[in-house]
Amino acid sequence: MTMPKAYNPQQGYKFQILYRGYGVEWEHLDYAASREERDYLLKEYQIAFHGRGQYKFIYLPARYHGVK
Repeated sequence: MTMPKAYNPQQGYKFQILYRGYGVEWEHLDYAASREERDYLLKEYQIAFHGRGQYKFIYLPARYHGVK
């Protein structure tokens, strides 16, 4: 699988959250440091976007999981 254009790993995070609304391309939404934070952010974004669109999580490589 090729990475979307929005793929941009940041130090200190385990997940990157992407969103695709009506367009074709994935857009960067946020980063999460844990599964709990990822799940919480997903719920908040679903509320904000009224349940529309698609979400994708990218598990970032281990070298990025370190301290921010």
